[in-house]
Amino acid sequence: MKSPNISDNVEALNRDMANKNLGGHWQLGLESYLSYPETTVQPCLWKWKDVYESLMRAGEVVSMEEAERRTVRLLNPALRDRQATTHTIHFSFQYVKTGEHARPHRHTAAAFRFILNGSGAYTTVNGQKCVMEEGDLILTPQLSWHDHTNDSGKPIIWLDGLDIPLVQSLQQLLFEPHPENAQRVEKTSEEVAISYGHGRPAGASAAEFFHYKWSDTYRRLNALVEAAAPDRFDGYLLEYRNPTTEGPTMPTIQCALSLLRPGQETQGHRHTSTVIYHAFRGSGSSFVGEERFDWKAGDSFVVPLWYPHRHVNGGASEEAILFSMSDAPVLRSLGLYREESAGV
Repeated sequence: MKSPNISDNVEALNRDMANKNLGGHWQLGLESYLSYPETTVQPCLWKWKDVYESLMRAGEVVSMEEAERRTVRLLNPALRDRQATTHTIHFSFQYVKTGEHARPHRHTAAAFRFILNGSGAYTTVNGQKCVMEEGDLILTPQLSWHDHTNDSGKPIIWLDGLDIPLVQSLQQLLFEPHPENAQRVEKTSEEVAISYGHGRPAGASAAEFFHYKWSDTYRRLNALVEAAAPDRFDGYLLEYRNPTTEGPTMPTIQCALSLLRPGQETQGHRHTSTVIYHAFRGSGSSFVGEERFDWKAGDSFVVPLWYPHRHVNGGASEEAILFSMSDAPVLRSLGLYREESAGV
């Protein structure tokens, strides 16, 4: 048995191991880890007037022939090198002028569109024509062909939510243009809705339901207000569910609506998921960590993971509706989702 080298030490061992692409567990410094998750994402509020001004300017100087899509992205000040809203999910706003067509493509990133201003334009998803109305939610799951056509006679604006940062971190991001300039329409959202109204069609997959109409969603949201008590953290919370799986909106993204009645205030809580909110209707305030965000229709803000937060509708007469997306499905599938009440 070889005699120990009395002149050896930890520093020399670490150095020699590094030259062999090795490392010791003792180098991790686990004793300095916290008992709760940390994030580099910062709370941030984006004002609609700034987004809208940028969209209008882009409409004048950015053509659809030059750009795959005309979008204005929400960039977190802590993630400028990654060009993302958070470490897992991303928000942007898209502007399509009358007579324009955004050519079809597909990608491994899952995405959705929530329609904000305008109606009558349409997105085609895997051959399904989804005519847009304000408040509609239209999905483009992973590797779904999608293109946008505005023949409505007026411009349209929607917000895009994507899981690009997550897919990039997994080194799975790919993009593929469609061989044609436009997809052929094979069915409409109305035809698909009739099928799902009678249960899951034979042979249907979880990716075949793409279009949640605002008329249906708002009716269910009002029914929830009339029939149930509000969630103490999120007000009257309505989550979009995939009718074929009864699970989240998409495997990596959960979309939801929170309605706050006039004067309603929620309690504070925190969770391991990250949430991006968009004020669809009304106005109010949200307290995120030590910051207060006063928002009105069109504004957006992010609540990073484990930040305590609560919402207030301080108005006397108008309801407030917040649309949100989160990465909760990913954390739930990995057994990493946690939630607790918290003062803020």
